[in-house]
Amino acid sequence: MIEQSIFREYDIRGIYEKELNEQSVKLIGNFLGKKIAPLGGMVAVGYDARTHSPILRDYIASGLNQAGCTVLDMGMVPTPVNYFASFVQPKELEKEVNASIMITGSHNPSQYNGFKITVDKKPFFGEEIYSLGREIIAHSDVKIANNTTTMPIDTKNKYINFIAKEFEHLRGIDKKIIIDCGNGVAGTVIIDIFDKLGLDYKSLYTKPDGTFPNHHPDPTEEDNLIDIKQELEGYFDIGFAYDGDADRIAVLTKKHNIKGDILAILFAKTMDNPTVIGEVKCSQLMYDAINAHGKAIMYKTGHSNLKVKIKEENADLACEVSGH
Repeated sequence: MIEQSIFREYDIRGIYEKELNEQSVKLIGNFLGKKIAPLGGMVAVGYDARTHSPILRDYIASGLNQAGCTVLDMGMVPTPVNYFASFVQPKELEKEVNASIMITGSHNPSQYNGFKITVDKKPFFGEEIYSLGREIIAHSDVKIANNTTTMPIDTKNKYINFIAKEFEHLRGIDKKIIIDCGNGVAGTVIIDIFDKLGLDYKSLYTKPDGTFPNHHPDPTEEDNLIDIKQELEGYFDIGFAYDGDADRIAVLTKKHNIKGDILAILFAKTMDNPTVIGEVKCSQLMYDAINAHGKAIMYKTGHSNLKVKIKEENADLACEVSGH
């Protein structure tokens, strides 16, 4: 039986083998694929470090293939690389990517997993996900053949080169940096980026390990920042801690944990007349500071909501206090 509860506001999420099993995930791929196929059917799929993520990749690929889609396999990548895939044409083919699916449990316990979806360069969320769930439940007896055919594409190195170029002005900066990847997927890109920029850094728990043996990959919880804070007591000036799929960051100095709204102030100061989207949890300090030399807009919480709003307002930046 497929539970409607796994179809949530911003993603599809559940416990592996319980809610997210072979039949349910194949159906998710198939019915989602039917929506993507008319757009061109090119679907980039990536996954996080959880031990069951590659298995779910095979299940969802079978469903997508039966719907007539081509599955472009990025392998293990951070969620930002998955989003990036929708905006770059793979050198391996002449067609553009029509959708991307990130298989990730994010910062949730290791038995959880899920899917973050982008279709036609826009987040697939809210009523779109709820409606997909109702459709799947109404046709839960549909049989999906085993067909895990995929085409490998290298989006990760394109992303690494893109980010290194964007932050070329930080090359050789005189700061000592400590990174905590939390055994998530941040280490698959951040080390290469820092090396390209010639930064002075040390990394903790870089190797992806879906059992998360050192601490839970959620940098919003103080207990998960103990190790990086210890490092900051000594040699290092600044620290970056990432969640499991590397779409959230905690930034720490020797004395402070800098929240997302304060980071937005710092980023906005580097821009001319910036437009910045915040959410209801952002501080009044952020709105006042940005309005002093630009425009700050308060909007609904949720990174999918913010992505829609940033495009609508042609904004320069959006932020959540949580570090998205």
